[in-house]
Amino acid sequence: MSIRFIVPLVICILMAAGCANSIWFGKSSLYAYSDQPMQGTDKQLQRFDGIATSLYEAAYMNNRQAGFQHIQQLQVILTGDLKHVVGNREGWSAIQDDTELVLHKLTGGGNGADWLMEAARIRLAADALVHSQGALWLQYEKVMLDDWIRVDKAWKRQTDDGAIAARASMISLENHATRVSSAMSIQFGSMRESELHERIRYTNRLLEASIANKTNEAMIDRSLVALKDAMLRLFEQNTSEEVVPVIATVPISNPLSWTLFLGAIISAVLTWTGWRKYKSDPFGVKPLP
Repeated sequence: MSIRFIVPLVICILMAAGCANSIWFGKSSLYAYSDQPMQGTDKQLQRFDGIATSLYEAAYMNNRQAGFQHIQQLQVILTGDLKHVVGNREGWSAIQDDTELVLHKLTGGGNGADWLMEAARIRLAADALVHSQGALWLQYEKVMLDDWIRVDKAWKRQTDDGAIAARASMISLENHATRVSSAMSIQFGSMRESELHERIRYTNRLLEASIANKTNEAMIDRSLVALKDAMLRLFEQNTSEEVVPVIATVPISNPLSWTLFLGAIISAVLTWTGWRKYKSDPFGVKPLP
């Protein structure tokens, strides 16, 4: 009657070996395909953010030599695999365009202000990748809403130059929207960013037409409301959507390991129970009372 404990013992050994094998290869897969790529990506993002910050500081100080050096470092980042791992393609294309424009301005002459806007866009885009939920460009929500309020007040002023004043106030809003455009695109793609800029262009055309007495007030009122709604949707999107990296996350838990582990425990209990019965009654013959 040794079969009472031999069969559960064999099952226990097999399940224990399978559990150990599953845990071992699961950890190897985790290190091979998750930790190392993500650690490498984090380092590249930190380097990208550092270069972008240094480039902006160089542009602010009009340090053309340092700016040229940082642009070369940035070009190395842009030719790597980082753009295929995180962020949206439209945003990376915008960063590439800004980088080429800065390089052109640095090599073609001009003053520091000529490349400060592009450097700021690159800086905000890099920060958006590193700090998606608390990015610097999100602080522009209050700034741009204040711009819109000034435009609205200028348009509704009780004078004949309301359209002229509103059009002049739109310049600040347009500049701020342009500054955060690359950051918006790299986090969410170009759809929301394109909608905002289209609303700005349309409002500008209406105001310019109003200056020439070729439009009515109701159209401008509706356009201003639509512009504000587009701004609100853009910043609300950051709290409603989560930026997911392209790298797939490897699950930490392994259901197969747990199944084999529990099976090994159950088999061990059955083995112990069968062994005790075998020792007390090795031949399976009960003594007569």
